[in-house]
Amino acid sequence: MQLNLLEKPSEEIITLAETKNYLRIDHDFDDNLISAIIKSTREAIEAIIQKSILKQIWEYKLDNASICNFDFQEGDYPSIHCNSVRIPLPKPPIREIISVSVDDRDLDPNKYSLEKTNDKFCLCIDSKHLFRNRRKISIAIKYSAGIADSAENIPYQLKLANLMLTANAFQERFAYPQNNIVSQGVKQLLHPFLNLRIF
Repeated sequence: MQLNLLEKPSEEIITLAETKNYLRIDHDFDDNLISAIIKSTREAIEAIIQKSILKQIWEYKLDNASICNFDFQEGDYPSIHCNSVRIPLPKPPIREIISVSVDDRDLDPNKYSLEKTNDKFCLCIDSKHLFRNRRKISIAIKYSAGIADSAENIPYQLKLANLMLTANAFQERFAYPQNNIVSQGVKQLLHPFLNLRIF
């Protein structure tokens, strides 16, 4: 299984100006550094909550080895359930399935569907459209994902967590990190967005 980012978010969830105001910085000497930290801490938050924050486009590829190991029980891995292949998609929430290809051929959108159970999004394909006496098969799923399509619609908890992590990383940039960069305050801000995960 392979996940590739095809299109990055068009903006960050916090602006350079907002961050400099939070840091009480009134010069532009560190603008490039601060911008890089904003991006890297947003990506760190996405890794923690296992969600895409701003709209982005992903391609999820399953090779023959992944498909041959389909489980018959539902979980975090592709499974077969009632003649339907269920493929959990990473980096939710899924906004739109753009295309699904099987063996490099686009699948008719009427032959698959997107299902949501709690916070899990699964692409469901009738198994007869996949397994037709073929020993080798590959699937590529292209989709857009994100909690919001613009920074204006991002929950304030995520913005504040991004500001706090950026400030911490900027202030500790010359010091060897002794403590976990994710403070208890940031953990509490991110808690509502976790899928019952402990970090």
